[in-house]
Amino acid sequence: MTASEDTEASPPAPRVPRIGGMATMPTRRETLRAVLDAVLPQLDRLYLYLDKHEAAPPGLRDNPKIVPLLPKAHGALGGSGKFLGLELHAEHCFYFSLDDDILYPANYVEGLVRALERHRRLAAVGFHAAWFKPPHQSYIRDRVRLHFSRALSFDCHADEIGTGTMALYSGNLRFDVRAWRYADMNDLNFAIEAVKRQIPRIAIRRPQDLLRPILENQQDSIYRGLARDDSRQSALMREAMAAYPERWQLWE
Repeated sequence: MTASEDTEASPPAPRVPRIGGMATMPTRRETLRAVLDAVLPQLDRLYLYLDKHEAAPPGLRDNPKIVPLLPKAHGALGGSGKFLGLELHAEHCFYFSLDDDILYPANYVEGLVRALERHRRLAAVGFHAAWFKPPHQSYIRDRVRLHFSRALSFDCHADEIGTGTMALYSGNLRFDVRAWRYADMNDLNFAIEAVKRQIPRIAIRRPQDLLRPILENQQDSIYRGLARDDSRQSALMREAMAAYPERWQLWE
């Protein structure tokens, strides 16, 4: 048999499952519906953490693609519950961490899969990004931020990728979110998990407004609370930068 015949006879590589993780709460009922309509056709399964719910609403409980996760079974995880599926889904997968207030395009999942393959599945890739800058006193003020709706002409390294617009390959990065010290610091906590394992965080190239917010800066948003007081986040950022000084992007 020739080399070409052997190649032709080789079976195709198995398809890697597309698994989503999202957290939501009762006040996001309307935006959640729009997000699910957009992302569910692109996913094989969605682990949906139902923060502040006592029971899964029938429309979510009865959907064969959705795995409802309740606080009474898994603990009060807040928004970080979007990563619970990373621990619960045993099979290696492409894992997409999603938010319940962003309008994702029909090619969102496939675009992030291509980005993961472009980086050999060794990076966490996404749209929303931040770079920490001196004097590193404030998590919210001492950084440069790239909003997920903005255009970017090339892939680039970042300190932090927003966890509402991000994907990873679970074969290279897996953790149990229930071990996190804080449940309201998703982006920073994830950045630290990646830094510990030397996993690059990559903001990916894209056109303007490929992703758009449905709503922003709601009364119950983590960012709104962060704008009032970022002292805990700032302390954790400095602690992580001191613990892993060579693994962050340098900003002059």
